[in-house]
Amino acid sequence: MHSTRGWTIWILPITLLGSLLLVGCRSKSSEQVALSQQVLLPGVEAIQPPRPAPDFEAPRLDGSSFRLSAHRGSVIVLNFWATWCPPCRTEIPDLIALQRELGDRGLLVVGVSVDEGGAEVVTPFAEDFQINYPVVLDDGSISETYGGVWALPTTLVIDRSGRIRYQVLGIFPTEAMRPILEALLNESAS
Repeated sequence: MHSTRGWTIWILPITLLGSLLLVGCRSKSSEQVALSQQVLLPGVEAIQPPRPAPDFEAPRLDGSSFRLSAHRGSVIVLNFWATWCPPCRTEIPDLIALQRELGDRGLLVVGVSVDEGGAEVVTPFAEDFQINYPVVLDDGSISETYGGVWALPTTLVIDRSGRIRYQVLGIFPTEAMRPILEALLNESAS
């Protein structure tokens, strides 16, 4: 009876090790290899397969209306943030630079403020930071449309065809994502 018990204890680790070896030795398609080379950062998730970005309409800080679908054909960096969020404050200068450097190639950063104070709180903040991209006010409906935003900042990268390709939880790693954004800018809309 003792020898059977000892054998049973070892069967699970051996099975797991064998499974890992088989999976690890499996050949990968070129698409899987390209994807694994692109996303090496914590907090960055490639959305496979890409899914359509839900359309929304929301007020901008100047009172005009912003509709996501009006910008189909652009690569959108949709950034959910708040004025009271320290990591959000940290990433905003990089998003401003990204908009300045890649905007003429078709990139559009869109800030989605989840501040409860609305324009009264967000407008002076945006002016102080000299934000050069559209900032819209979310009353909770945009976040809800995207399945809920549970961490700030959260950023979605939407391709020229209006599909969500990447989700980033935490500070947007601008320099690491730049090659991915440039590749998306080189794609044509379908």
